[in-house]
Amino acid sequence: MPTVRVNDIDISYERSGGGGPVLVLSHGFAGASSAGWPPVIDEFRSNFDLVLFDARAHARTGVPADLASVTMPQFAADLAGLMDALEIQRAHIGGVSMGGMISAQFACDYPQRVRSLLLCDTVAGNIATRPAGATGSTPEADAAEQFLVDALTRMARVVEKHGTEGLVERENRYRRDGDKYAHLQPLSLDEQDARNALQKVDYMTDAGYLAASRAMRERPDLIVRTPAFTAPTLVSCGEWDAFYPAAQRDHALIASSRFVTVRGAAHATPDYKPLLWKRCVFDFIADVEAGRDVRGEFELSD
Repeated sequence: MPTVRVNDIDISYERSGGGGPVLVLSHGFAGASSAGWPPVIDEFRSNFDLVLFDARAHARTGVPADLASVTMPQFAADLAGLMDALEIQRAHIGGVSMGGMISAQFACDYPQRVRSLLLCDTVAGNIATRPAGATGSTPEADAAEQFLVDALTRMARVVEKHGTEGLVERENRYRRDGDKYAHLQPLSLDEQDARNALQKVDYMTDAGYLAASRAMRERPDLIVRTPAFTAPTLVSCGEWDAFYPAAQRDHALIASSRFVTVRGAAHATPDYKPLLWKRCVFDFIADVEAGRDVRGEFELSD
């Protein structure tokens, strides 16, 4: 994969050059542009001028010397720099999980560069950094945000003590013993285990994992800024995703948004229902490009 120097780091990326508008997708936490997407991403490559990239501290982009530079605003600034290097002024911007957080931050900081916004299985708010007196959230959304902060904190402690290999061992064991949804993915449990190890052990360092985890835990709360979004916005979420109440809240705060519930999916929908996720994204972008009103609430199921 090619790289381009952006800010203080060489960002690894790929650009498909396919037909259709430019779509930039950001992967999830401990993901990678090459291993973080299901096979259906090939259809995205053909139907869009698709840009995928490895966020700083991830995969081939690697870990910066200054770990303090791994922040959510910096992720967004890196994306802006990558678009500059590729001479992309404006694009459909989206991502899944952490990638959705990057996309929401980008929409706040660079709104003029967003043709549309796709927030998939993600959350724009952060109860841990919310300013006193901020309004617009719900108790259910706050609980989902606290669950995320607590989970990230626990996982970071495991990595500090046992490394990413120790974390993967525990996650893979939980997948079999405690995750009631994992068997519903198209990948077998063994294949999920292997992918988890590839993403966290082969593609990440302990330092990179911890820096990215901190960036997510300490990311700015955006619920005061999201109501200002004017670009057409897709908020989609699996029905069993722990983030679901926060996604509902984010949809309510963004007047220009469409909310899609993906039935039969937990976190994240591309892993559980890749064809439904593809339909969700393709239909949304087609409506945006045709100038149709995207607003409304929908459900997708097999």
